[in-house]
Amino acid sequence: MGWRVVSIENPAHLSLGRGSLVIKRDETVKLPIEDIDTVVIDNYAVTMSTNLLSELAVNNVATIICDTSHIPCTIVTPLSQHSRQSKVTQMQIAMSQPLRKNLWQAIVKQKIVNQAAVLSKFGYDETAGKLIKLTTEVRSGDTTNRESIAARLYFADLFDDATRRKPTWYNSALNYTYAIVRSVVARSIAARGLVPSLGLFHHSELNSFNLADDVIEPYRPFVDDYVLSVISIRHVGDIGDSSLTKGDRRLAIDILNNYVMINNKQFTVRDAVDITVESLVRAIKDGATTKLELPRFK
Repeated sequence: MGWRVVSIENPAHLSLGRGSLVIKRDETVKLPIEDIDTVVIDNYAVTMSTNLLSELAVNNVATIICDTSHIPCTIVTPLSQHSRQSKVTQMQIAMSQPLRKNLWQAIVKQKIVNQAAVLSKFGYDETAGKLIKLTTEVRSGDTTNRESIAARLYFADLFDDATRRKPTWYNSALNYTYAIVRSVVARSIAARGLVPSLGLFHHSELNSFNLADDVIEPYRPFVDDYVLSVISIRHVGDIGDSSLTKGDRRLAIDILNNYVMINNKQFTVRDAVDITVESLVRAIKDGATTKLELPRFK
């Protein structure tokens, strides 16, 4: 399994050479593809060969392409690389509605628990207590919309913005880092034979990654904490400008090396995502919500 995240921010040509990613600029750099987890392309002057794209996909490397605002807008995911693609897809399609709702209930509960942990870390214990109470009220399918209620309380304290619609630096940093994690979730989903567009709760006809938007939810509070604890340190007294620097984006990408807990064991975000997606496949196969393994804070 790869571990390296490669960010290409300057004009370059990328190609394949004897199992390595070859980066040609003023100097040529070669990186073994087996060591690479993610490639982020953040410059419109970057070109790459199709055989490199193919090799990256075969090796389950997430290739993320950013737009002019430096926000990830495209991910290249493997197609039918899973050894039991058809079987997993059929199980996913045949999943019962009660199981879908129960899985979503578990995801929402863990997301709110994680949000409460972030609030407590930053001294908002009273609101954290309110969120913990909300977790006891989350019903199957979250029919009473406790996720939304928790989010308003959470963002009102954490970012002084209950709707998170202000065009601030924090929003830019959150959106970029969410997109990085979402891309890795989408890669993991596709690699395990699941159909990314078939979600548990999210179901937009225009969204090719509905399932990724379900799975990422309990990981979002880790992004919030990372932005506040790590990236914003560079901007003490200077967060009025909503633009992100190259340094900000590099730090955001490193969220994949941050740690979360699953079953009392510590894993990087990238490894934890794989564990969560693998457990989702087991939960669908066995019809058991208890098989779902989600991240939490220490």
